[in-house]
Amino acid sequence: MSTLLFVAAFCVVAVLVYMARYSGRLNVTQTRLIDAPIDRVYAMVADCRQWAHWSPWLAHSPGETLVLSGQPDAVGGGFSWDSERGGSGQVEQRHLAPYRTVEQQMRLKSPFAIRARSLWSFASVGAQTEVTWTLRGRVAFSMRAFAPTLRGAMALECRAGLDRMASQLEPATAARYDITCVGVQEVPACRYVYETYRGPIDGLPEAREQTIARLQGQLAQHGIAPTGPPVAVYVQTNVKLRRTVCHIGIPVNAPGFDQMPVREMPAHQAYAVELQGTHSALEVAWYRAMQSLSLDKLQPDQRLTPFERYTHRQHAGAGLTGLYIPLQRTAL
Repeated sequence: MSTLLFVAAFCVVAVLVYMARYSGRLNVTQTRLIDAPIDRVYAMVADCRQWAHWSPWLAHSPGETLVLSGQPDAVGGGFSWDSERGGSGQVEQRHLAPYRTVEQQMRLKSPFAIRARSLWSFASVGAQTEVTWTLRGRVAFSMRAFAPTLRGAMALECRAGLDRMASQLEPATAARYDITCVGVQEVPACRYVYETYRGPIDGLPEAREQTIARLQGQLAQHGIAPTGPPVAVYVQTNVKLRRTVCHIGIPVNAPGFDQMPVREMPAHQAYAVELQGTHSALEVAWYRAMQSLSLDKLQPDQRLTPFERYTHRQHAGAGLTGLYIPLQRTAL
């Protein structure tokens, strides 16, 4: 028995030492220029009642209500939420300097535990407002090994929140985007000509537009008409290093055609999310897609690669884009 206790104690100590190697610090900052006067932008943050319209943690639960406490737009006021799909947490107002800064204490309980100071600053830029949202805190000790992943996730959450806030305040003509979770779909098999992009994620948008134009010109020279909208198939992506290997292609139906590189995409089921608007929001859309996949308890098929389909391209860098994550085959 003493040997078993020694082994158990050794394992516990080993795990604690391993976890202690990682920093649990959280420091995330996102800034956005919003086409609205500073008093309206400030009110969206300083009045807790307004968070229901733009909070990134309620994006998965439309219509979810916040539980208010104290005076919503004063120090000591706050709110909490508890949603099956949006997790749970609470925010308390700590300091308000009208039209300059807001300081809040934030505690996320799920889907992961984080305690942080939520710091806001506002500055007028002509008729617009520059708003900066910073989160500083720590993740729970048990989550330390995942701290880099959580920092990336929180950065996207903050960015999505600021974008949602802007959509509530900016004129109807302002550039914006909508993300819709479509659900499980059948993806038919297709063949596509392609070029491979290897490089930084940030360089992909420009490369994608240039490659699509080049492929379209080459197909026209060979007298072959596309059979579907352009696609980008993500062969390998390293989020930490922000690099990707991606096949940028155009579907064709030309048996025996070998004048250009051709690949086959097998028929499969996929979880689909649609992005309407600017392609600059693709990273947020992929994050939302992975969140929804997890919430719906669906299993991705690791043998197949996720891809984008640019269904309606309004112009370069905008339109209706479908995001598809292959799934392990189930009955619809």
